[in-house]
Amino acid sequence: MEKLSAAMENYLKTIYNLSRHNPATRVSDIAAHMKLSKASVCRATDLLADKGLVSKSKLDGISLTDEGLEQAALISNKYDIIQMFLNEVLNIDPAVAERDACSFEHSISLESLQSMHSYLQKSKENK
Repeated sequence: MEKLSAAMENYLKTIYNLSRHNPATRVSDIAAHMKLSKASVCRATDLLADKGLVSKSKLDGISLTDEGLEQAALISNKYDIIQMFLNEVLNIDPAVAERDACSFEHSISLESLQSMHSYLQKSKENK
């Protein structure tokens, strides 16, 4: 699995989240959600298609491949763990926790992420 840039990870995560509500995600949907131009989204999704992470069709829109779905789910899970840790454990304001989680998810080590996840699990068990 090739390491993606933070921008490409954000595209994958956005497609993943949008496709939960509508399997036929369109370039315009992604552009509106990310506040980017359609041309930028087209270039990025072409790159993701070249890597085998999305498929593009004029009729069906943009959808995640099996590998793309797997990577997007991992990225989304990282974000969720970090955001929850910042918000619930460190009591950081939800808006700040969301923004920071989006930054941290691209650079956090697996060891740190697993430690956060373990801590969250233990604190749930103790409640």
